[in-house]
Amino acid sequence: MDSPRESLATICATKPIATMLCENSEAARHELIFDQTYYALRQIVGKEGWKSLRQEVMADDAVLGDCLDSTRLVGPQNIPQADPACYIAHMDALTDKYKARLTGVPLEEASRPIDDHIALQQNLIDLGFLTQAQRADGVYGEGTRTAIVKWQQANTSSPADGFISDTDAAHIASMAAGLPPPAGQQQAEPTTQSTGPTSRPNNQSSSSMWLLLLVILVSCGIFYYKKTKNNKRLSETRSLVCDEIFRQKLNLQISRNQKITQDIYGTVKTDLWVREIGYFIQTRIDGLINARISNVKDRQQLRAYAINLVEQVSSDPLPVHVPINSYVSDPTVFDIRMNPFDYELHCALLLKQSGWDAHATQKSGDQGADVIARKGNVRIVVQCKLYSGTVGNDAVQQAFSAQKFQGAQGAIVATNSTFSQSARQAASATGVLLVHHTQLCGAAEELYRHAVQSHPATHDAIDSSS
Repeated sequence: MDSPRESLATICATKPIATMLCENSEAARHELIFDQTYYALRQIVGKEGWKSLRQEVMADDAVLGDCLDSTRLVGPQNIPQADPACYIAHMDALTDKYKARLTGVPLEEASRPIDDHIALQQNLIDLGFLTQAQRADGVYGEGTRTAIVKWQQANTSSPADGFISDTDAAHIASMAAGLPPPAGQQQAEPTTQSTGPTSRPNNQSSSSMWLLLLVILVSCGIFYYKKTKNNKRLSETRSLVCDEIFRQKLNLQISRNQKITQDIYGTVKTDLWVREIGYFIQTRIDGLINARISNVKDRQQLRAYAINLVEQVSSDPLPVHVPINSYVSDPTVFDIRMNPFDYELHCALLLKQSGWDAHATQKSGDQGADVIARKGNVRIVVQCKLYSGTVGNDAVQQAFSAQKFQGAQGAIVATNSTFSQSARQAASATGVLLVHHTQLCGAAEELYRHAVQSHPATHDAIDSSS
């Protein structure tokens, strides 16, 4: 490897990102894809610009800290565990950012699949322009750039800039395979041709040979173009799948928490969760994949990637804290053991933190509204259900009645549990929103936006009613 970067083998034991890259080949591949763009920019800015480019990349690398989970410590030194899916998403974003600076041949080179880069480096080794000691790894450091310049000086009339264009790539591959250079490629030094009678080629045989070679090159070009286009489409689709899964992370965490249960014997039941994953993939992911990918095998691989990522993302703990010591109900911290009124206070506090003027009403008996919240001239009511079982449609009817009684613009039922089918049907008919309490603030904002859009005058108005 002619890359100046530190070897992963020397840092795997102490650095969480490097440890993850050593164990996850897909994440490591996306790291190499970024390196292609980075080393292309390195060649453009020259040695005088290397330091500032490196400092810029190091500053951007700070975003990768989002992918470290401090609650999951691994290894003898208890280092945080890195999330491969998060790392891939961030690394692809950085690649796109830096690749936007490239044009022409540098962009051609940076967009080439990593396997092709490795093959071209091996060709340069076989042709003697790159030494055996400089292993073909797909990264074009100083050694590889020097070898490319030497090859260009010996075999092309183009400027020796150290970049491999698509045309140069085909030329190098042909030379390594012992074939004549592709059509349109000329040697830098003209060869001397004999005019003696014994050296005249058979025009018909020569024409046939060049025609065959042209057909081969055109076929190779078409294959290469399709392969490059397919790889780009796969990468883009994988990014869309990743974005959708992370966008639904909280919903997936809630669903997994609710659907993986234990029976009375202590046996963990996962059937409902497996079915839920299938439903999520079918309704949210298959459409993204099928609209862009036609190859059945590629579709299956992307689907398997999505299922694995869903399992990883949903396994993260919900954003709640469970005290270790003897339990005392506290409305500021959700716990399944808290008393129902503290749960109502907890819901009110969540809304207050989101900018609402909210208060719990249990002791004042406001016709079924556990929490009343106001923002500007918009008022909503909330039914809060701390349940170990399923919440039924009676909670929806209570919330709807409270909305009418209070003259509120919307109603929500918030719970730590799940809702019955009849509750969802009643909610659909009445417009009441059904949410897990971690989704309460988002649902309240949805009602607020709807009220403002329906009646713009309520946007900045102050509600004078009490």
